[in-house]
Amino acid sequence: MDKVDIIVIGATGFTGKHVVQLLAAFKKHDTYKTITWGISGRSKEKVNNLLSEIEEYDVDITKILTIISDVKDDSICNVTKRARIVINCTGPNTLLSEYIVKACVHTGTHYVDISAELYHMLNVYRAYHKRAEEAGVLIVPSCGFASIPTSTGLIILDRHLKGSLHTAECYVELHIPRECYYGGRNKTLVHYGTWEAFVFEMTNMKKYKDLKKETFPEAINESVPREIKKSFFHKHERKWWFPYPGPDYEVGSMAQIYFQEKKGKKPIHFRAYTTMPLLIHFLIIPLVFIAYFLCKLKCFRNLMWKHPGFFSFGLMSHKGPTEKLKNDLKYTFTLIGKGSDPTTKEHIVKITGSDPAYKSTATTALFSAVTILLEGSKTPKGGVLMPECAFYETDIVERLKSNGINYEIVDKLPNGKTI
Repeated sequence: MDKVDIIVIGATGFTGKHVVQLLAAFKKHDTYKTITWGISGRSKEKVNNLLSEIEEYDVDITKILTIISDVKDDSICNVTKRARIVINCTGPNTLLSEYIVKACVHTGTHYVDISAELYHMLNVYRAYHKRAEEAGVLIVPSCGFASIPTSTGLIILDRHLKGSLHTAECYVELHIPRECYYGGRNKTLVHYGTWEAFVFEMTNMKKYKDLKKETFPEAINESVPREIKKSFFHKHERKWWFPYPGPDYEVGSMAQIYFQEKKGKKPIHFRAYTTMPLLIHFLIIPLVFIAYFLCKLKCFRNLMWKHPGFFSFGLMSHKGPTEKLKNDLKYTFTLIGKGSDPTTKEHIVKITGSDPAYKSTATTALFSAVTILLEGSKTPKGGVLMPECAFYETDIVERLKSNGINYEIVDKLPNGKTI
C-alpha cells in the first residue's frame, strides 16, 4: 500500500479547506508539484463537495487519496499509516487531537497541527514525548497563526545575533477593518470552531498552570531580566499595550526548556504584548476576565458555545467571515531582540500578512509540514517539540516569505533591509 506525503485530517473544516486549496495549487509550482497528498474527513458528502470545489485548480481529483474516518475510531490508524506526515485541522484540539497523535506515534507518521490550546499541548507532551522520540516521530503542535510568526521571528533574531539573543519583546497588532470596530451583524471575523477552542482554553487555563508547575518546576521560579519587566498596561510607540493572550509566550517558554536541556543553550527571555484599535475597546479586557471565571460553570460555557455572536459582539459565528473581511484583516508582529552583551544594539524583525485565522494559518501549517518532509536532516529526529525547536535549522522562513507572509529586519535608522 503506497503512502502519500501529506494527508490533511479535518480537510472539510473551515481551515482544512484552505490547506487543501494550497495543496491543489502545488500542481503549478515547480518545487512542490511532486508532493503527493490526500484528504480525510468524517462526512463522505462533505469530502465529495470539497473535491468538486478544487477541480477549478485543474487537479485530477480521481488521483487524490480520500479516506472517510472519525478521529475517535480505531480507523484513524488507517489514515495516519497512509501518510508520511499529517496536518491536523480538526478541533477543538482538547477533545480530538490526542487520538491522532497516538495513531501517528503508533504508525511512525510525523504530525503538525494548528492548536492554540495550551492544556492540550502540555498533555500531549507529557503522554507522548518520550514515545515519539523513541519512534523517531516528530509531533509539532501550534503551527498556525499561533505560534509560527513568533517562533520564526525568534529564530531570525537569534541567528542574527549568532545565538546570543538574550531578551525579545513581541508587539502583536491586528489591523481590524474599521467597519468591524463595533461588531454587529455581518461583521464576523472568526469562525465558530476558533470560538469553541477559545472557551475550552479559558476553562482549562487553571489546569494548565497546575500541570506546568508539575511538569517544569524549574521554569516557574525563573528570574525575569529587568529590561523586559512591564506593568500590565504600558506605552510603546504612542500606543497602550497589554500581555498578548495567545499561547506564544508559553510555547516559547517550552521551547527554551528544550534548548537548555538538549543544547545547553541559555534561555531567551521572551514577552508578547498586543493593543486595541480604539481606547474604548480596552473595556473588553475586564469582560474577558469575568468570562474566564464564569467559564468554571458548565451552564455558562454552554451559553457561550450556543450564542457566540452575542458573547463576541458579532465577531464570531457558525457562518464565519466573508472573503472580503478575511482579506481586510491584517496583522503585524514586531519583535525587538537584544543580545547578552549590553553594548550590542537591538535588532527588530517585522512580520506582516493578512487573514491570520485562515489563509495565514493554512500557509504556516502546510509549509511546516513541507519543511519536515524536505528538510528531515535539519530537524530533530523525534519528540513532541514546539515550532522553534523543530524548525531552528531549517529554511521555513524562506518558504513562508515566498507564500504571502512577509519578514523584514528593520533598524531604527533609515537603512532598514530585507532578509
